[in-house]
Amino acid sequence: MSDDEAKLVASAQKGNRAALASVLKRYERGLYSSALVVLRSSWDAQDAVQETLYEACAKIVSLRDPAKLNAWLSTILVRKCYDLLRRRTPVLEAADMREQQAYVFVGTERDDEVLQAVAHLPQEQRLAIVLRFFQDLSYRDIEAATGWPAGTVKSRINRAVARLRVTLGERSVGHEV
Repeated sequence: MSDDEAKLVASAQKGNRAALASVLKRYERGLYSSALVVLRSSWDAQDAVQETLYEACAKIVSLRDPAKLNAWLSTILVRKCYDLLRRRTPVLEAADMREQQAYVFVGTERDDEVLQAVAHLPQEQRLAIVLRFFQDLSYRDIEAATGWPAGTVKSRINRAVARLRVTLGERSVGHEV
């Protein structure tokens, strides 16, 4: 986190709405991308991000370490995604699977291929990949965000990376993913 961003967070915690809007705007796109891959529905992803940002606005004063803002927002987003996944019905799940074909990602064709492969992972593996590689959270932050034990975090990431290597080909998946 840059010094400028840390100052914005501190100012937001003191009630400066403009600072709060500015700092949250920086994270909105990343949160949306993560929610979209986890939930596989643009509508649900928008809902999850909106609820995440609303809660962040309401509880910004409870953030103890401004340097952990990304992890804090990701923790809130994970809870919102889980809530939405629990509320789904089997009929909606089938519709979401069709919608996943309509994803619109900004990036290269290869980026789209990787995102589609991640979207096809089992839910827990998909979430682990999103938090680790899309949100750039540490293993410890992922443990805190999900409530999973350390070994579970590592195994879900390792299994997901192995599946992605098979899906995308060994040369396509480097050490970053």
